[in-house]
Amino acid sequence: AYSFGESMVIDNVGIQPAYLLLAPIAIPLIGAFLCYLIGHYSARLRNLIAVSITALTLGVVGILIPHLISDLTLQVSFEHAYLFYTPVLALNPLSYTVLLVSIFVWMLATVYCTSYLPEESRTNRFYFFWLFSLSADLGVLLSGDFITLYAFFELLTLSAFVLINHEQKRESMAAAKKYLFLGIFGGFLILGGIALLNNAVGSIAVAPVNGLTEPLALLIAGCMILGFGVKAGMYPVHIWLPDAHSVAPTPASAVLSGVMIKIGAYGIFITALFILFPTGLSELAASLSGLAVIWIGLITMISAVFLALMQTNSKRMLAYHSISQMGFIILGIGCALYLGEGGALGFAGGLFHLVNHALFKALLFLSVGAVFLRTQELDMYRLGGLWKAMPATAAAMAIGVLAISGIPGFNGFVSKALIHHALLDAQHIGGWILLPAEAIFIIACAGTVASTGKLILFTFTGERKTPISKTGRTPLPMKAGMAGLSVAVILLGILPGLGIFFILPAIAMMPFSWQDIAYLFGYLGFGGGALYTPYSVSIAFIEVIAGVALFFAYVAFGWLHWEKKIPKQISLDVWYSRGTGALLSASHIIGVDLLTRIQQATLVCDSSFRNWYTAFSMKHQKRVAYLSSFEAEILIITLVLGMYLLIFLIGQNAG
Repeated sequence: AYSFGESMVIDNVGIQPAYLLLAPIAIPLIGAFLCYLIGHYSARLRNLIAVSITALTLGVVGILIPHLISDLTLQVSFEHAYLFYTPVLALNPLSYTVLLVSIFVWMLATVYCTSYLPEESRTNRFYFFWLFSLSADLGVLLSGDFITLYAFFELLTLSAFVLINHEQKRESMAAAKKYLFLGIFGGFLILGGIALLNNAVGSIAVAPVNGLTEPLALLIAGCMILGFGVKAGMYPVHIWLPDAHSVAPTPASAVLSGVMIKIGAYGIFITALFILFPTGLSELAASLSGLAVIWIGLITMISAVFLALMQTNSKRMLAYHSISQMGFIILGIGCALYLGEGGALGFAGGLFHLVNHALFKALLFLSVGAVFLRTQELDMYRLGGLWKAMPATAAAMAIGVLAISGIPGFNGFVSKALIHHALLDAQHIGGWILLPAEAIFIIACAGTVASTGKLILFTFTGERKTPISKTGRTPLPMKAGMAGLSVAVILLGILPGLGIFFILPAIAMMPFSWQDIAYLFGYLGFGGGALYTPYSVSIAFIEVIAGVALFFAYVAFGWLHWEKKIPKQISLDVWYSRGTGALLSASHIIGVDLLTRIQQATLVCDSSFRNWYTAFSMKHQKRVAYLSSFEAEILIITLVLGMYLLIFLIGQNAG
C-alpha cells in the first residue's frame, strides 16, 4: 500500500517536476522580499502583493499540482557535488492534505491581515516574516528527507519568533523567548532521532522504515514525537503556546494555532506511521506504543480544556483549546497505532480533525481579533452586548463555537465522531486499561462546550460594559477572511464526504485493511451523511447537555477559578523557569555568559566596521561612487563569470 516512487508530470505541459515542488516554497519567499522592499514606498501595494502571493501559492497547490500529478505522489532529488547530502522534495497524499489546508487558511488570514495591522515601523518586517514563515511551513510539508525537514522546521521556529515578538514589549519578548527555547529543544530531539535513524538504516527518507530493532524504533519514535510535540502543543511541552497566542498579533495567532502547530501534528503522524507502524514491532510493543500515544492525547485533551475554563482572556482561552484539540488529533493517531491494520478510522479521524481544527480555530481567533480591534479589550468579562454593533463577527464566532463544540451540522462533529468510534474500538480491545477513556473524551467535549459558550455569551450578549473605541464597521477584508473560513466549516459539516474524499488517498497509502478503508469509503454516499447515525448524534447531544450544565455551575457557583490556587510545585511554567534559570546559573558558574558575550562581540565588530567604512569612504569617495555604479556592476559580473569559466576549463583539463 506504500507508494512513494517518482511520478512523472505531463510532458507536454512543459513544467519540470522540480519546479512544481519548488514553487510553493519559492513564491512566498520571493514575496517576502518584495513586500519588505515595496512596503517602504506603498503600504497598499505591499498588501496587494501579500494577498496575491498567497493566492498564487494556493492556485499552485490547489489547482496546478492535482491537475498535473493525478496520484499526488512525486519525488525530486537535488544532487550536487558540494552538498554533504542530497536534498529531496516529495509529495504524497498525506502531506498534500495538510499542505492544502495550510495555504487556504494562510491566504484568508493574509486578506484579514491587510485591514488589521496598523501602519508602523514594524509592519514591513511583519509581512516579511509572515511570508517567510509560510515558505518554511510549506517547506516542511514538501520535504522528502528528514534533514531538509529539520532545516525548514528550524527556519519556521526562527521566523515565528519574530511574529510572536512583533509588539516588542516585555510580555511578547518573554513569550517569544519561551517559544524559541522550547522550539530549539524540540529541534534537538528531532535531530537526535534523525541521527539514530540514519545510523541504523542508512536512510533519512520521509518514508516507511523497515529493519529497525524494537528498542531503537521506540527510542527514535520517542525522540521525534516529543520533538514534534513541542511545535504541536502536546502535553507536557505545551507551555509556550498560551503565552505566545496571547501576545502575538491576531493574524499571527490564527496561523500559529490553525497552521503552524499542525506542522507538529504532521511530524507526529509521519513518525508514528512511518517509523513505528512498519518496523515489525512485537504485538506487546505495538500495543504499548499505541496506548502511550492514546493516553498522551487524553491527558492533553482534559488538562488543557480545564485550563481553558479558568481563563478570562479570550486569546489565552483559545490557546488552551488549541492544546486540547491537538489532544484529539493525537488520540486519533494513537488509536490508529493501537488498532494496527484496523486503525483506518483513527487515522481518518485524526487527519480530518487536523483539517477541521485549522479552519474553525483560525475562524475563532480572527473573530476575537475583530472584537479587539473595535474595543481594545480581550477580557471577555469586560465585554458584552456587542452583537448589534458587530453582527457579522458574532455570526462568525458562533459558527466557530458550534464547530469546535462538535455540534451536528458543523465540521468538528464529523472528525470527533470518527475519533470516538476509533476510541470505542480501541477500548473494546484494551479493556480496563482504557476503561476511563470514553468518559475523559466526553468530559473534554463538555468542557469545550462550556468554555467556548462562555466566550460567545460574555462577548456578545447581556449589557455592554466596554465602549467601542473604533468608529465605523469591521473592515471588509476582515469580514472576507472570516466568511471564507465560515463557508468551509459549514460545507465540511453538511457534506463531510468532501473531507473524506481528500483524506482517503492518505489512508490508502498506509497498510490498513481494505475492509476498514471500504467502510470509510461508504461514508461518501449521501455526501458523507452516513456519519449522522442516531448513536453519534446522541453522544453529541450528551456532550452539549453536560457542557451546558458545567457552564451554569461555573456561572452560578464560581467554579473553576482556582488557577491561582494551583501549587507551584506542579506548575509546568514554574519548572520551565527553574530549568532555564539553572542553565543561566551554570553559564555564570563556568564564567561565560554566552549570549551576553556574543552580543557584546557583535556590537564591537559592528562599531569597528562602521568606523572603518566611514573612514574608507571619506578617503576614497570617487572609488566608492564608481563601485556603486551600473558600469562597475557589469565589470564585477564579467570578472566573476570569467573566473568561473577559467576554473571550469582547468577542471576539465585535469579530468
